[in-house]
Amino acid sequence: MELPTGTYKGCRARGTIEAMRLDEGDYHLKPYVSSDPELTVTGRTEKDEFLILASDGLWDVISSEMACRVIGKCLEVLASDGYPCGVANSAAKEATAVLVRLAISRGSVDNISVVVVKL
Repeated sequence: MELPTGTYKGCRARGTIEAMRLDEGDYHLKPYVSSDPELTVTGRTEKDEFLILASDGLWDVISSEMACRVIGKCLEVLASDGYPCGVANSAAKEATAVLVRLAISRGSVDNISVVVVKL
């Protein structure tokens, strides 16, 4: 597929770019692309401070440990800067933006979707 700025160099399944929209007519891609999500169920504890929901655009370039350190530090700094307790959503929003900028600066070439939920 030619794009205005050059040739598409992303991942493909069997040479086709339509792999992201598996529907009934895409049987030839079934062995190579799964529409089944990866799920992990983890029990929460009183120590849990936040939840990070993100696409592989983040996880391809940032480990979960690094993401947790970054978010923890952001929430700590924002809390010390006078965010009232009732403004947890604003702090989580700022922390989300930091993770997205970090993924971009580390060269992520995939879609980056991140949501941080302060628990």
